[in-house]
Order: sequence, then structure tokens, then C-alpha cells
Amino acid sequence: MVFRFAPHSGGAVIVATEIANNLAKLGHEVTVLTPDFPQSGHKYEPELNSRVKVIRVETPSKSNLKVAARRCKPNLEKMGKLLGKKEKFDFVLTIFHPFHLVPNAAISCAKALGIPSIIKIDDAVYEKSSGLKAIQRKIERMISTRFLRKASRILVSNEPTKEIMKSYYNVDEEKILIVPNGVDLSFFSPAKKDPKKLVFSGVMYHHRGLDVLLDSAPVVIKEVPNVKFVLLGDGPEMKKLQELVTKNNLESNIELKGWIERQSIPTHLSDASIGIGPLKRTTVTENALPIKVLEYMASGLPIIAKTGTLPNDILINNENGYFIDNSSELSEKIIKLLKNPELVEKMGKNSLSMVQKFSWEKIVKSIIDIYNQF
Repeated sequence: MVFRFAPHSGGAVIVATEIANNLAKLGHEVTVLTPDFPQSGHKYEPELNSRVKVIRVETPSKSNLKVAARRCKPNLEKMGKLLGKKEKFDFVLTIFHPFHLVPNAAISCAKALGIPSIIKIDDAVYEKSSGLKAIQRKIERMISTRFLRKASRILVSNEPTKEIMKSYYNVDEEKILIVPNGVDLSFFSPAKKDPKKLVFSGVMYHHRGLDVLLDSAPVVIKEVPNVKFVLLGDGPEMKKLQELVTKNNLESNIELKGWIERQSIPTHLSDASIGIGPLKRTTVTENALPIKVLEYMASGLPIIAKTGTLPNDILINNENGYFIDNSSELSEKIIKLLKNPELVEKMGKNSLSMVQKFSWEKIVKSIIDIYNQF
């Protein structure tokens, strides 16, 4: 039971699709319940396994996403109970974000059916806010706390997120298990590297820190004149980034590609020499595990990210990339890698070796193992 599913796009949609497809590949019948929001923006149209059935549930106020996020619960819950009695579901799996009430519906449905509810955490918390928005966040936290504590199991990507579940949402520790995101290792593969290309892939939010990247760019260009910064994706920061590129006359070195079809992303990643992770540390990025970073690793890339934004088993400083603290350090590490192809190759191989344990097949098998323990 998920807030969004294909053809909508986004990281949580990719996670839901990969889990559903890999459950199906293991021989399980999978029913996906999701609100019937109208498609807007870019489409994500993956091939779904024949064992995956998608049901879009009528949702009040569906033209207003913020309102619909709160009003989707009753119909999802009703449909889940109806189908659950007919189909004899084994468990209900959902993906949590504080923005919507889909997990609330999933837990209520599972309780009524007498089956386990498993919640996978997407973003655990919002960025800090003030004024009326801070009051709204406090109310949302209270609601989330009530239903999260009723879940059978909570799956988090790492220890810091586990601590958030315990301290911020007051969830019992014995319910919380570490199960990270995964990556389709067959979809991404390393190729011969362009020694002067670095890449960012993802939605361009403020907390990604792409302004920090552009701040470092002139220093890098001075040392490596033919360097290419390739930025894949769109988002709220795009206009600001375009203005920075134009203002600083960086057009010949920085490519803002905009939205890229998912099928084309491996090609853009495979021949790069460096993958850029989060460059700002916020409540959203702190010790997170963005899918794009796993995709960089599966493409054999060294990673550069802000200190504290990635788990220590994802980015090991000086082994498969670097943690940096400011734009000066960022430009220094980029230049070092661009001038040392042997180091890029060594760190890229380390990334590829480290990412093997994050295959979606292994992640989904671990979810099945958790269910079998009930």
C-alpha cells in the first residue's frame, strides 16, 4: 500500500516497484493499492512482473495533493480489508513519509485482517520549519507516532534512522530492524570512464547542495579546463542553478540535462568518473541512503558527499570516495580524482564491490525472512 506508484515518478516509487517486482520474481502474488491521483509531470513506466496487480483507489480531493494525502486513508483501508478477506493476504507492506496517511491505512487494514504490518521508512522527518508550518509538523508528528507504534515491524536504512524512530516517534526498539534500500545490479554497469566527467542524478532540491557544487566549479575548471559537470534531473532549484551557470559563464562546462528517462540513466552514469552525493547536511540528508548513491556505486563510481550525509558503510573516506565539509574541499577532491584516473579506477572498483550486498533480490529476501519470523 503506497502513496504513489508508477507511472508517477520519484525515489519512493522506484523502491515500491523494485520490491513488488522482486517479490513477484520469487513466486509471490503481489497486490499494490495506491490512490488514483491524476498523472502529472514526468512518467516512470517500468515493466511490471505479471504477478503484480495494481489497484488505484478512488481518493477524495485528488486534484489537491496536500489535501488528498490526508483524505486517502478511509478508502484505502476499506479496499484493503475487502481485498484482504478475498485474497488472503499474508502481510501488508507500506512506505512511510510524514506527508501522507497511507501507512496509517495500511496498519489499520492489517490489524482488521489479523496479519502483520511492515513499514519501510522513506524520509523519517521533514527539514526544520517555523511558524504555522512548525505547528502543522507537530500535529503530523503526533499522528505518525500513534500509528507507527502500532506497526508490527519498522524497517530503517541505518542506525541513525533507528534512533529517530525511537526518540522522535517513540517506537519500541524491538520492532525496528535495519533493512536498507537496494539497487538493480543488472540495470547499472561500469564502462570505460571519461576522465573529465562528473555526474549528479536526482531531483534538484535545496538540500542536495548543488549550489555548493557550482560554487566549486570555477576552481575546478581553472585546473581542468575541459571538465564536464553533468547534472541529471529537474526540480525546485533548477531555475536558480541555470541562473548561476549563466551568471558565472559556466555553460561550456556545466550541462543541466533536465529530466532523463530512467532507461537512459545508466548510460549517463556508466562513463562518468565521479558521482556527486548530498552536499548539504540537513535533517533530510543526515545519514540517509539515496538510491542514486547506490546507482553510482553499481556504475563503478567514486562518490563525493558532505560529511555526515551518508552511512559509513556506503562511503568510506579515502576508499571509495571522499567526505567533504565545504566547497573548497569539494573542488580539491574533484581535481585530485580528475587528475588521477588510476585512483578513480581503484575507488570505483571498491564502490562496485561494496554495493553487491545491496541488490534488491537480497533486500526483498530479507523482508520475507522478517515475515517468516511472525
